[in-house]
Amino acid sequence: MSVFLILIAVIPFYLLGSFPTGFLISKLHGIDIASQGSGNVGATNVARVLGKQAGILTLLGDVVKGLLGVGIGNLVSDHQWFVMCAAAAVVLGHCFSIPPYLKGGKGVATALGVTIAVSPIAGCVALGTFAIVFAVSRFVSLASIAATASVPLWFLIANADDATTVGFMAIATILILRHQQNIRRLIEGREPKFVPKSAR
Repeated sequence: MSVFLILIAVIPFYLLGSFPTGFLISKLHGIDIASQGSGNVGATNVARVLGKQAGILTLLGDVVKGLLGVGIGNLVSDHQWFVMCAAAAVVLGHCFSIPPYLKGGKGVATALGVTIAVSPIAGCVALGTFAIVFAVSRFVSLASIAATASVPLWFLIANADDATTVGFMAIATILILRHQQNIRRLIEGREPKFVPKSAR
């Protein structure tokens, strides 16, 4: 399959990733999440603004997008490069939703869904890394960055195929770039620790 055909074929996966889970959940609560808190439509900001239950629903919805992306990709083609392009497109869709209507999320939950679908073991590595770093630091952003970096590292150690390794390196790059402001605030000591609305 040519690069051009792959790019055309993954457009529906980008649209899948663009499905605005957090935006819709916040609308059900009468709030435009894109104008609240950090302005991010992901689970962390939803939980901060609307509480733990809304945050969990957003998280699950975004994870499902990643699971569906890989699952449908495998149905469309057994070519691993295509599957990983589809997976990356889903993450891109979440991070960079169709402008100017929505702000995208950071992509962590959707990338987790992709990871679990490709390799449950790698998914466990990511979740374990997140849990440990978050328990120690209470920074969602730092835990997310550490978990993101752990996945391509795991595939390198596990000697995975080139498509999977390169695909997850690309996804990790996207996520880390989406966390640029968080990284800056962490360095400057201005990054807020996570406190859900219900715990305030």
